[in-house]
Amino acid sequence: MASNPSIQARAKRVDRFMTFAISGGGLLIIGAVLAMLLFILKEAAPLFLPPRVSQAGTVQSAPSNGIWLDESGKAAVLLSRETGLKALRLPEGTSLPVPGGGPTLPWREVTVPNTRGESLVTGADGRLFLARLTWTKPAGENDPSHWELNPQWQGGFLPTPAPTRILHFRLKEGGGLGAAPQLLIAAQFGPNLGWLEADMAGAAPASWKTIPLEAGLEATAAVWSSDGASLAVGTQDGRLLILEPDSGKVLASAVFGEPITALGYALGQSSILVGGSRGGLVAFQRARLGEEFQLQPFHQFPRLSGPVLGFQASLRDKRFLVWTPTEAVVDHLTTERRLMAVPVGGTGLAAMAPRGDLILHARADSGALQLWTLDAPHPEVSMGVLWGKTHFEGYGKPEYVWQSTGGTDDFEPKFSLVPLVFGTLKGTLYAMLFAFPMAVLGALYTSQFAAPRFRNVMKPAVEIMAALPSVVLGFLAGLVMAPLLERSAVEVLVYPFCVLLAVLIAAPFWSRLSQPFRNRFGTGQEALWIAPVLLLAVAIAVLVGPWVEHALMGGSYRTWLQSALGVTYDQRNSLVVGFAMGFAVIPIIFTISEDALSSVPRSLTSASLACGASPWQTAWRVVLPTASPGIFSATMVGLGRAIGETMIVLMATGNTPVMDWGPFNGMRTLSANIAVEIPEAPLHGTLYRVLFLAAFLLFLFTFVLNTVAELVRQHLRRRYESI
Repeated sequence: MASNPSIQARAKRVDRFMTFAISGGGLLIIGAVLAMLLFILKEAAPLFLPPRVSQAGTVQSAPSNGIWLDESGKAAVLLSRETGLKALRLPEGTSLPVPGGGPTLPWREVTVPNTRGESLVTGADGRLFLARLTWTKPAGENDPSHWELNPQWQGGFLPTPAPTRILHFRLKEGGGLGAAPQLLIAAQFGPNLGWLEADMAGAAPASWKTIPLEAGLEATAAVWSSDGASLAVGTQDGRLLILEPDSGKVLASAVFGEPITALGYALGQSSILVGGSRGGLVAFQRARLGEEFQLQPFHQFPRLSGPVLGFQASLRDKRFLVWTPTEAVVDHLTTERRLMAVPVGGTGLAAMAPRGDLILHARADSGALQLWTLDAPHPEVSMGVLWGKTHFEGYGKPEYVWQSTGGTDDFEPKFSLVPLVFGTLKGTLYAMLFAFPMAVLGALYTSQFAAPRFRNVMKPAVEIMAALPSVVLGFLAGLVMAPLLERSAVEVLVYPFCVLLAVLIAAPFWSRLSQPFRNRFGTGQEALWIAPVLLLAVAIAVLVGPWVEHALMGGSYRTWLQSALGVTYDQRNSLVVGFAMGFAVIPIIFTISEDALSSVPRSLTSASLACGASPWQTAWRVVLPTASPGIFSATMVGLGRAIGETMIVLMATGNTPVMDWGPFNGMRTLSANIAVEIPEAPLHGTLYRVLFLAAFLLFLFTFVLNTVAELVRQHLRRRYESI
């Protein structure tokens, strides 16, 4: 008895320690989950931050007729008809050395340099020169502000007659190996339009060729296509024409609605940017509508405050610069987001660095240069792109599309999460359609009807299935089940009917067996006798399947699906995913449901049987409702497993982000998409952050699912606790 106080004190210390350990462990788990959630949000949140615009400085210079920004943003080149080339270090505005050469001053005309630093200069004698503005890097000098300007002059030919104004030019690569590039020029001759093709190797150019326009049309703007095969022309009466220069044939046309003052291309040379005299701004694309190509307006931007004077596109994404006499604006083509809008205070020229992060404006009257920095790291993402239908280039209408990468640098990423959410729900639905009835009915039979010895073998066998790695199930599904299902698809479809036929065949034989034999070997072990029936159904399906395919489907079910229903059969489809993922979910639902059904008090079943109910009536109307909270919890746990499953979906489907409920094609889920895309996602890039957003959606799905499941379980528990 003397030791009792010490034992009690020790027990209290142990109790306090265990209370602290258990509470601390629970808090650590909650903290770890919250920390993961906060990290995911931290990585995804920059997608929705607004662009930041700041003025980097103002430099006073002489008026210029063309400006070009180096990609580094540390130097600018000014082209003036009177003074020629001038290079400045930014943002301080100090002059950089410029080598001599080029056409004789003063120049007659200078075109605005494009983003690559190419400009067409007309010398004092009327000769045309192509200026390519490049930089030479001195040995050991890595600072771009100390590099040396190295302009390259090509051409020097004299076209006749002299044009009123050069509208646009483009370098077209030579057709053969080592062939010199060709210079395509579109020019205005009063109300008429002309073009020529010059050999940059030095051959004499052909004379101007006239492009016939309809009577009364006056060309005001033009832009060549990337291959030089067509010319987009804007007119004074607001029409946009796509012409074939050689023949003057109009390939497509559209009505803009106001006089067109500027034309340009966004990155990829597919979308034509059209600006009008009243500030209208629309993007057109050539799309096949019916039997012919037409110009389709597919993006419209907020109207600007004055006539559009010019465009310049980024070489990194779909943003583009447009300026008027009063403002400079940067818009994004796909999202239609206005990334920047700044006042400029007067007519002039604007230029954007190839990366789209620096904008320079030069006043025409005073020559003042204004420089802005634009920080918009993820302009291609918006709530509309993520969750709404978006009209992408090359598509005839707005659609939900996920396609993160392409084969060219000017590819337009498409980040719609709707196909991924759809694929997640579709894969989960097919898995639950297969797993839920088998698991719950199996648990009901095992807990209420199976013999104890049979139950002691069956339940551990099903639970062992949960130990199978999902990668093994995915491997078997993709390499074994998918080809087998493709060869035997008709047999699988007729199998349920064959099971019914096999039952009808086997039932008379079972009824002829003696009652003592059935009581000894049948009651509680019915599942053993079902196995031969199922095998008999397999044999019937194998015999009947080819006949059904030949008689009803013309000998090929895949051809019949395509011709009759317009459905393409993919080898790795939703049925394969449903079967494979169902095997992963069945053990979870079965185990929890069986425990819930076995926990129903025997007094309830005994009372039901005493009142005259049959065993099946008792199981269906008493045991199943009473255990419904546990069954519902089991279903929600299985549903959560199906939503987050990765390897089975990754290996058993084609991972195509399509939106179709059909069982014969695949899908792409959120989890599988993360596994596929994350190795190719640049750190802190747009794809990287969108994948973190997908991870947050999975987290959110699981949280909402578990919360709803607990609320429903509590409701069902209160409803049946009085039984």
